[in-house]
Amino acid sequence: MERTDLIVPAEVVPRLVIPPLAITTGAEDPEWVEVPLGRWRFQRTPSLRLPMDSASAKAVRRWMRYAPWSPVPIVVALGAWVVGSLVDLSGAAFQVLLVVVAATAVSSLLRGQGLPDQTPDRSRSGDLRVPRVPLTVAMDWVAGNPGVSISDDPAPRPYSRRFSTTWAVALLVAAIGLGWTLTADHRENPVLLWQLDIALFVGGLVMAYKIQPPAAGTD
Repeated sequence: MERTDLIVPAEVVPRLVIPPLAITTGAEDPEWVEVPLGRWRFQRTPSLRLPMDSASAKAVRRWMRYAPWSPVPIVVALGAWVVGSLVDLSGAAFQVLLVVVAATAVSSLLRGQGLPDQTPDRSRSGDLRVPRVPLTVAMDWVAGNPGVSISDDPAPRPYSRRFSTTWAVALLVAAIGLGWTLTADHRENPVLLWQLDIALFVGGLVMAYKIQPPAAGTD
Protein backbone atom coordinates (compact mmCIF):
# COMPACT_ATOMS: atom_id res chain seq x y z
CA MET A 1 0.00 0.00 0.00
CA GLU A 2 1.37 3.38 -0.99
CA ARG A 3 1.62 5.79 1.92
CA THR A 4 2.53 9.41 2.47
CA ASP A 5 2.69 11.99 5.27
CA LEU A 6 -0.05 14.55 5.84
CA ILE A 7 1.00 18.11 6.71
CA VAL A 8 -1.67 20.15 8.49
CA PRO A 9 -0.87 23.84 9.12
CA ALA A 10 -1.61 25.12 12.62
CA GLU A 11 -4.32 27.50 11.43
CA VAL A 12 -6.20 24.65 9.72
CA VAL A 13 -6.30 22.33 12.77
CA PRO A 14 -9.32 23.99 14.51
CA ARG A 15 -11.50 23.68 11.38
CA LEU A 16 -10.15 20.36 10.14
CA VAL A 17 -12.66 18.19 8.26
CA ILE A 18 -11.61 14.56 8.67
CA PRO A 19 -12.93 11.95 6.20
CA PRO A 20 -14.47 8.81 7.81
CA LEU A 21 -11.65 6.57 6.59
CA ALA A 22 -9.12 4.86 8.85
CA ILE A 23 -5.79 6.70 8.61
CA THR A 24 -4.07 3.40 9.44
CA THR A 25 -5.59 1.03 6.87
CA GLY A 26 -7.99 3.10 4.74
CA ALA A 27 -10.97 1.06 6.00
CA GLU A 28 -14.42 2.62 5.59
CA ASP A 29 -15.75 1.53 9.02
CA PRO A 30 -13.22 3.11 11.39
CA GLU A 31 -13.34 3.63 15.14
CA TRP A 32 -12.90 7.21 16.27
CA VAL A 33 -10.40 7.67 19.09
CA GLU A 34 -8.63 10.53 20.85
CA VAL A 35 -4.98 10.35 19.77
CA PRO A 36 -2.21 12.29 21.58
CA LEU A 37 -0.35 14.85 19.47
CA GLY A 38 3.09 13.42 20.16
CA ARG A 39 4.76 10.38 21.65
CA TRP A 40 5.97 11.41 25.08
CA ARG A 41 5.09 8.57 27.43
CA PHE A 42 3.24 10.73 29.96
CA GLN A 43 1.37 12.88 27.44
CA ARG A 44 -2.38 12.56 26.92
CA THR A 45 -3.19 16.14 25.92
CA PRO A 46 -3.48 17.84 23.59
CA SER A 47 -5.18 15.22 21.46
CA LEU A 48 -7.12 14.94 18.20
CA ARG A 49 -10.06 12.64 17.44
CA LEU A 50 -9.03 10.46 14.49
CA PRO A 51 -10.47 7.43 12.64
CA MET A 52 -8.45 4.20 12.94
CA ASP A 53 -8.89 0.47 12.54
CA SER A 54 -10.10 -1.39 15.63
CA ALA A 55 -6.68 -2.82 16.61
CA SER A 56 -4.97 0.56 16.40
CA ALA A 57 -7.80 2.26 18.28
CA LYS A 58 -7.50 -0.32 21.04
CA ALA A 59 -3.75 0.32 21.29
CA VAL A 60 -4.31 4.07 21.56
CA ARG A 61 -6.94 3.68 24.29
CA ARG A 62 -4.59 1.42 26.24
CA TRP A 63 -1.83 4.01 25.86
CA MET A 64 -4.08 6.83 27.04
CA ARG A 65 -5.12 4.77 30.08
CA TYR A 66 -1.57 4.06 31.27
CA ALA A 67 0.22 7.22 30.09
CA PRO A 68 -0.20 9.14 33.39
CA TRP A 69 1.68 6.38 35.24
CA SER A 70 4.68 6.31 32.91
CA PRO A 71 6.79 8.84 34.89
CA VAL A 72 6.75 6.52 37.94
CA PRO A 73 9.82 4.45 36.86
CA ILE A 74 11.75 7.67 36.22
CA VAL A 75 10.89 8.99 39.69
CA VAL A 76 11.96 5.66 41.22
CA ALA A 77 15.23 5.73 39.30
CA LEU A 78 15.95 9.29 40.42
CA GLY A 79 15.22 8.29 44.01
CA ALA A 80 17.58 5.34 43.72
CA TRP A 81 20.17 7.64 42.23
CA VAL A 82 19.94 10.03 45.18
CA VAL A 83 20.11 7.19 47.70
CA GLY A 84 23.14 5.76 45.93
CA SER A 85 24.84 9.14 46.16
CA LEU A 86 24.24 9.51 49.90
CA VAL A 87 24.62 5.93 51.13
CA ASP A 88 27.58 3.57 50.88
CA LEU A 89 25.95 0.71 48.99
CA SER A 90 26.99 -2.91 49.18
CA GLY A 91 27.75 -4.85 46.01
CA ALA A 92 24.25 -6.33 45.76
CA ALA A 93 22.54 -2.99 46.40
CA PHE A 94 24.69 -1.30 43.78
CA GLN A 95 23.72 -3.96 41.24
CA VAL A 96 20.06 -3.24 41.99
CA LEU A 97 20.73 0.44 41.36
CA LEU A 98 22.31 -0.40 38.01
CA VAL A 99 19.25 -2.44 37.02
CA VAL A 100 16.88 0.40 37.94
CA VAL A 101 18.86 2.96 35.96
CA ALA A 102 19.16 0.59 32.98
CA ALA A 103 15.39 0.01 33.02
CA THR A 104 14.84 3.76 32.93
CA ALA A 105 17.18 4.03 29.94
CA VAL A 106 15.26 1.34 28.06
CA SER A 107 12.01 3.13 28.89
CA SER A 108 13.35 6.35 27.37
CA LEU A 109 14.43 4.51 24.23
CA LEU A 110 10.95 3.01 23.89
CA ARG A 111 9.25 6.41 23.99
CA GLY A 112 6.11 6.19 21.89
CA GLN A 113 6.26 2.42 21.37
CA GLY A 114 2.75 0.96 21.31
CA LEU A 115 1.17 3.86 19.45
CA PRO A 116 0.36 3.49 15.74
CA ASP A 117 2.76 4.90 13.16
CA GLN A 118 0.03 7.40 12.27
CA THR A 119 0.23 9.18 15.63
CA PRO A 120 0.48 12.90 14.78
CA ASP A 121 3.57 14.90 15.66
CA ARG A 122 3.14 18.59 16.41
CA SER A 123 5.93 21.01 15.53
CA ARG A 124 6.94 23.98 17.64
CA SER A 125 4.88 26.20 15.34
CA GLY A 126 1.76 24.07 15.88
CA ASP A 127 1.74 22.32 12.50
CA LEU A 128 0.73 18.65 12.52
CA ARG A 129 2.43 15.85 10.62
CA VAL A 130 0.50 12.57 10.36
CA PRO A 131 2.94 9.91 9.13
CA ARG A 132 2.34 6.96 6.81
CA VAL A 133 -1.28 7.60 5.85
CA PRO A 134 -2.63 5.57 2.88
CA LEU A 135 -2.32 7.78 -0.19
CA THR A 136 -6.02 7.52 -1.10
CA VAL A 137 -7.01 8.63 2.41
CA ALA A 138 -4.47 11.45 2.35
CA MET A 139 -5.89 12.77 -0.93
CA ASP A 140 -9.37 12.93 0.65
CA TRP A 141 -7.91 15.01 3.48
CA VAL A 142 -6.29 17.36 0.97
CA ALA A 143 -9.49 17.68 -1.08
CA GLY A 144 -11.61 18.58 1.95
CA ASN A 145 -9.16 20.90 3.70
CA PRO A 146 -7.53 23.77 1.79
CA GLY A 147 -4.01 24.24 3.07
CA VAL A 148 -3.42 20.58 3.95
CA SER A 149 -0.69 18.96 1.85
CA ILE A 150 1.19 15.68 1.52
CA SER A 151 4.91 15.02 1.66
CA ASP A 152 7.19 12.07 1.02
CA ASP A 153 10.20 13.87 2.48
CA PRO A 154 11.56 12.60 5.80
CA ALA A 155 10.17 14.39 8.83
CA PRO A 156 12.47 17.18 10.00
CA ARG A 157 14.57 16.32 13.03
CA PRO A 158 14.47 18.45 16.19
CA TYR A 159 18.27 18.45 15.92
CA SER A 160 20.54 17.68 13.00
CA ARG A 161 21.94 14.19 12.52
CA ARG A 162 25.43 15.63 12.89
CA PHE A 163 24.47 17.12 16.26
CA SER A 164 23.19 13.75 17.52
CA THR A 165 26.23 11.89 16.16
CA THR A 166 28.68 14.29 17.77
CA TRP A 167 27.04 14.06 21.16
CA ALA A 168 26.64 10.27 20.96
CA VAL A 169 30.34 9.79 20.22
CA ALA A 170 31.43 12.32 22.84
CA LEU A 171 29.27 10.85 25.59
CA LEU A 172 30.19 7.24 24.83
CA VAL A 173 33.91 8.03 24.65
CA ALA A 174 33.67 9.92 27.94
CA ALA A 175 31.81 7.00 29.56
CA ILE A 176 34.35 4.43 28.34
CA GLY A 177 37.25 6.63 29.40
CA LEU A 178 35.85 7.28 32.85
CA GLY A 179 34.97 3.61 33.35
CA TRP A 180 38.46 2.52 32.33
CA THR A 181 40.02 5.08 34.69
CA LEU A 182 37.87 4.00 37.64
CA THR A 183 38.65 0.34 37.01
CA ALA A 184 42.37 0.78 36.39
CA ASP A 185 43.25 2.68 39.55
CA HIS A 186 42.29 -0.33 41.75
CA ARG A 187 40.83 1.93 44.42
CA GLU A 188 37.41 2.17 46.00
CA ASN A 189 36.04 5.15 44.10
CA PRO A 190 32.98 7.15 45.19
CA VAL A 191 29.66 5.73 44.02
CA LEU A 192 28.84 9.11 42.52
CA LEU A 193 31.61 8.67 39.93
CA TRP A 194 30.19 5.31 38.86
CA GLN A 195 26.75 6.88 38.61
CA LEU A 196 28.20 9.64 36.45
CA ASP A 197 29.75 6.98 34.23
CA ILE A 198 26.36 5.26 33.85
CA ALA A 199 24.68 8.58 33.05
CA LEU A 200 27.24 9.34 30.34
CA PHE A 201 26.79 5.89 28.80
CA VAL A 202 22.98 6.06 28.86
CA GLY A 203 23.06 9.55 27.37
CA GLY A 204 25.31 8.30 24.58
CA LEU A 205 22.91 5.44 23.80
CA VAL A 206 19.94 7.80 23.66
CA MET A 207 21.74 10.18 21.30
CA ALA A 208 22.88 7.24 19.13
CA TYR A 209 19.26 6.07 18.90
CA LYS A 210 18.28 9.47 17.53
CA ILE A 211 20.71 9.05 14.60
CA GLN A 212 18.62 6.37 12.90
CA PRO A 213 16.93 7.40 9.65
CA PRO A 214 13.16 7.99 9.58
CA ALA A 215 10.84 5.28 8.30
CA ALA A 216 10.16 5.08 4.59
CA GLY A 217 6.83 6.24 3.23
CA THR A 218 5.75 2.89 1.73
CA ASP A 219 5.12 -0.61 3.13
